[in-house]
Amino acid sequence: MARKIGSRYTAHQILGRGSAGTVWLGEGPDGPVAVKLLREDLASDQELVGRFVQERSALLGLEHPHIVSVRDLVVDGNDLALVMDLVRGTDLRTRLDRERRLAPEAAVAIASTAT
Repeated sequence: MARKIGSRYTAHQILGRGSAGTVWLGEGPDGPVAVKLLREDLASDQELVGRFVQERSALLGLEHPHIVSVRDLVVDGNDLALVMDLVRGTDLRTRLDRERRLAPEAAVAIASTAT
């Protein structure tokens, strides 16, 4: 179920959903990307759209190995999307649900890379 996002990106598979949108595994001119797509029914909410665009601006101002980089902002009809570097792996919640408890060494490793 591929979906075109603007003229440069294609969204292939849903990676996750939130209250305001969906994150897709996508493909762009430079390879795999993550595409955070605002829900269409929220595209008319100017306050939410403003926060979405502000998120892009905030992320563009940050440079750190543990912060995902934003590559593009796509505005195309009702589509509003942030295109970001794709970070492969699982999130902490999924890992905790699976393992129930982390070994102290694993917890320290996670906490030390978060700072």
